[in-house]
Amino acid sequence: MHFQRRARIAVILTIAATVVACAGPTSQTYVDRVARAKELPNAPYSDILIVAIAERGATAREYEEALAAELTDMGVNAIGYHRAASRADVKEEVVRQIAAEQGVDAILFVTGSLVSAQREVTDSRTDVQAQVKGGGLVDFFRYDYKEAKTPAKTDYRVNVQFTTDMFDVESEERIYTVESRTDLAETTSEIIVSEARELAKRLRKDDMIR
Repeated sequence: MHFQRRARIAVILTIAATVVACAGPTSQTYVDRVARAKELPNAPYSDILIVAIAERGATAREYEEALAAELTDMGVNAIGYHRAASRADVKEEVVRQIAAEQGVDAILFVTGSLVSAQREVTDSRTDVQAQVKGGGLVDFFRYDYKEAKTPAKTDYRVNVQFTTDMFDVESEERIYTVESRTDLAETTSEIIVSEARELAKRLRKDDMIR
């Protein structure tokens, strides 16, 4: 499968995992932007491969499983890359192989970035810097990132920005993009569940899934 070179996407999904230690507002997920291709000849889709990119394979798989469950409840045949591949890292050739074997008609690539971490007591924090090599989807798997951590001695409330790109398998073109964010989250799982639920709802609302 040769993906279109001009599709630009970021390829880091890094979320600060935290332990709940204080009461406060619950997390909220918002959809900030939705972009659709002018023509969608193959939508809506019924068979979808979900690929999440994360520093930790377990985090990526957790998100894929959460989104797959939401889509399955809506009648969509959805499978996560990390379940099908049984490996932590994401490889281009494996994505292509799974897409062909599963007969999917669309692929969802989910990426994200840490926007902020609100300190409660200490100055501990996590800073993440990412730089993509190349601007096309063919360069999806070539990226660098640096992470600088200070030992945490307190809890965070984190804000995370997500970008989800849907690619039509037949045309190999990006046909749909959703930018969303979750604010004031206390745990990684809280972010994952909230983002997966809102994305599935948006896909149904925009008639991208059957």
